[in-house]
Amino acid sequence: MKHQKAFIDRNPKKAILAWEMRVGKSLPAAIWIDMPERRGNTYIITPKQNIKDWKAFKTKATVLSKEQFKKTTIVKPTAIVVDEAHYFGSGLFVKGRSQLSTALYKLVKDNPDCHVLLLTATPIRQNAWSLHTLLCYIGVYYEWKKWRNTFFELLRMPFLRFPAWFSRDDWRMNIRPFIEKHCDIVSLKDIVDYLPPAETILIKVKQPKYIKPKDEIVTWTHEHYHEQKGKIAEVLKLGYKKLIVVCYYTYQIDEMAKELAKEKPVFVLDGRTKDADKVKKQAQEADECYFIVQSSMGFGFDGYMFGAIVFVSMSHSCLNHTQMTGRLRNVKHLQPVSYYYLIGGRWDKWIFDTIEMGKDFNPHIYLNKDKLK
Repeated sequence: MKHQKAFIDRNPKKAILAWEMRVGKSLPAAIWIDMPERRGNTYIITPKQNIKDWKAFKTKATVLSKEQFKKTTIVKPTAIVVDEAHYFGSGLFVKGRSQLSTALYKLVKDNPDCHVLLLTATPIRQNAWSLHTLLCYIGVYYEWKKWRNTFFELLRMPFLRFPAWFSRDDWRMNIRPFIEKHCDIVSLKDIVDYLPPAETILIKVKQPKYIKPKDEIVTWTHEHYHEQKGKIAEVLKLGYKKLIVVCYYTYQIDEMAKELAKEKPVFVLDGRTKDADKVKKQAQEADECYFIVQSSMGFGFDGYMFGAIVFVSMSHSCLNHTQMTGRLRNVKHLQPVSYYYLIGGRWDKWIFDTIEMGKDFNPHIYLNKDKLK
């Protein structure tokens, strides 16, 4: 496609390919890494579920899972492609830096001439540190204290012994110029003549009154569990032949699978799934089914053959939500899409509202806001 060819013609040494899901990042990346100026010691780092897809391109690069990368000693790499690069986006200059971020930062820092291509539809994983880290990988350095002071503020909180840095209220808006300056952005809307609409439907699920246990220390999750009651019946009411059912809690996945299997075949993709590729293929090829997917597993598969997605319970992560909603879109199979959200109480609503705020730093939403009405 034109946007893929344009990237290959530009042929950058280092870049963040922040293309929306379903616009084809992998193909130009596979061509990019095999270009003459990068021949030598090349690597593609990807989630384990995507290894087969990358090997199918038959590039000369060594394909490693994230887990293999942490255990592999790479000497003098000439080029690296990092698939789903947001997983490497933990803050480099704050507490809690991940092993993945540490390993990749050391590798690119020790090999400044190595060409680096980061692939992610969601360059912001959690807060402004995500983008700062990705920029460091491609050799764009903003002094970290200035970055911190721009997007965070030091506050005293009654539940903390010492002051701590919290994101500023306006950080979502203020991060936009940095995304647009340093990321190569292509949205699905940019490459098709007409993008069918996406419909969001909120369904309020009536719950019995929540009674907080006495003489027992409980967290908000106790009430959130309570909000999940009665949702199986709501899923059954939707009536789609093929439906993706998203759940956050493992216990809820098990309950859903047991009850929904009484109506039609059920396939489950969660952290316990041993052969994810097999499960995804079975769900895709089934004439009718419920495909239950854990909220953090919404990547690496096509879902355009499903009628809709219903979010029974959600992760707080805007990244996970964006990845999941992208499953229904496919440039070769464009159709209207529907997203259902089962809201059982204040915590379900709070999580939904948090996800909605994430649209402020998603360039594929805010840059196309007027076009998508």
